[in-house]
Amino acid sequence: MRRVRAMQALGVLALAALAGCSSGSTSSGPIACPRIIPAPGADTIALFGPGGHEQKDVLVGGRFYDLSATCTQLKVGFDVKTEISFYAERANNSLPDATLPYFVALIGPGEKVLTQEQFLEKVEFIPGESFRRTLAEKITVHVPLRNKGDSASYTVVVGFQLTPDQIAFNRASRAR
Repeated sequence: MRRVRAMQALGVLALAALAGCSSGSTSSGPIACPRIIPAPGADTIALFGPGGHEQKDVLVGGRFYDLSATCTQLKVGFDVKTEISFYAERANNSLPDATLPYFVALIGPGEKVLTQEQFLEKVEFIPGESFRRTLAEKITVHVPLRNKGDSASYTVVVGFQLTPDQIAFNRASRAR
C-alpha cells in the first residue's frame, strides 16, 4: 500500500510540474484560483472481479467526467471549492452499484504535497443502464496563504486510489 501511495504521489508531483498555473496576481489584486487537474496514470480506474487484473476481468470502469474549481478569499488564505463529476460504466447490466475510491490533493510551491484526503464515490446504476454520470461532488480545500500573489503556485490534483494491479492495468492500457 505504501508503494501505491508513493507511486501516486510521484504521479501527482510530475503532473504538478507540467501544469503550472497562470500568474500575474499581486498581493493587492484578486487571487488566482489554482487549477484542478486529474492525476496522470490515476485518472481512470478499473474495478476487477475476484482475483482478476486483466481487461476480461473488469466489472466497472470509471473516469473523471468533469473537474472545476472556484475560489473564495478569506481573511487568511482562501478556499478552493472543487466540483468533481464521475463517469462509470459496467460490463454487464446485472452487476451491482460501484464505489470509486479517489483522492484530492493540494500541491504547493516546490511541487510539495501539502494535503491529501481520500473519498469514496458511490455510483448507483439504474436497472438496465450500462453507464452513469454522477452529480458533482463538492469538496473544499483550504489554502492558508498570507500573500495572495502566491496563489497561482498551487494546484489541486484529483486521482483514483489505485491498487498495484490497477496501476499496472492503467499503464498497459495506455501503452496499447
